[in-house]
Amino acid sequence: MEMQLYMWSGTREMIVARHDFYVDQIKSRVFAQFSHIELDAEKYGEDEFSRLSAIFDDGRHDEADVAEMAHDRAEGHYALLSGLKVQMYLASLAGLYHQWDKELRDFIETELHHYIARKEATAIAWDVHADRGFAILSEFGWDCKAEAFYSDLDACRLVVNVYKHGKGRSLNQLADRYPEFLDLPTVLPMLGNRGDYLDHEWLRLSETQFDRIAGSLRAFWNGFPERAYVRV
Repeated sequence: MEMQLYMWSGTREMIVARHDFYVDQIKSRVFAQFSHIELDAEKYGEDEFSRLSAIFDDGRHDEADVAEMAHDRAEGHYALLSGLKVQMYLASLAGLYHQWDKELRDFIETELHHYIARKEATAIAWDVHADRGFAILSEFGWDCKAEAFYSDLDACRLVVNVYKHGKGRSLNQLADRYPEFLDLPTVLPMLGNRGDYLDHEWLRLSETQFDRIAGSLRAFWNGFPERAYVRV
């Protein structure tokens, strides 16, 4: 018997449209809120200076002392905003990845159900192994791991795992394969087995990296063969 995965053009267009909507809305509604955090921190410092000046207008604190206090608080505010920015970027990437993963599993389940029982199709498509979808596509003749976009998809999976679970195998693999997603201390290479020192708190994601991964996830859907076959 020959089985096929049929990527109808309407299905592809729907999936890509949902992907594009997510990316566009995240960038305009979330990322845009963090585009001027330096100015936000500066304004916070100015407001603190005014507030502290009123409190310490007692002759015991000069203007330089108040300015230093306001500056320190502005730096602290900037650090909090920077940390929140990274968390929002990572959360957005996790949402995008999970959307891609569920779209792929739903598609595989639907296509397999043309040939086998729904329960069996569901068990195959929703196997917990992260590479299960790629393995199925390879069986049907499409080796995704040979495509240019695969490294970004692999990096995305590891980044999302580290974001969700912290330390562990994914963090070690991320440091080995894609260290650009970690803010690694310069002293780390001198510490021998760096896996003993890795910290999930070093995880970082820029908007440029988000855009690149989003583009690769989109390339996956656009590169999906219209028909993929396997003989069983």
